[in-house]
Amino acid sequence: MKRHTRQGEVILSAIKTAGRPLTPLEIHELASKKIPRLGVATTYRHIKTLSESHQVVGVDYPGQPPRYEWADGQDKVHFACRACDKLFALEDTMEDTPPAKAPKGFKVQGFEVMLYGMCPECG
Repeated sequence: MKRHTRQGEVILSAIKTAGRPLTPLEIHELASKKIPRLGVATTYRHIKTLSESHQVVGVDYPGQPPRYEWADGQDKVHFACRACDKLFALEDTMEDTPPAKAPKGFKVQGFEVMLYGMCPECG
């Protein structure tokens, strides 16, 4: 059983309230505002624990570091800004089924949709 620590609570809070998927370094930067002496290794360790306990999920963006967001159980539509490389989780969701039908014998457990372009700050 994992114990709850202030560092873990602050890191989880940073992820939950960010409103978009964050890199580990972005998570560390936000959490460090509340715990100035928070180590980067501690941040990575807590992200791993949160991911293993399915409280956060990774969002992959090719050619970029992994990002993490709160695992709310919803399939997501993400927007990737090509100028600043930030990812955004969009409120609009796709239908409950993926856009393509899986081959016979495959069991779909979720899907992602990635849109690309310029965010309001960059474009």
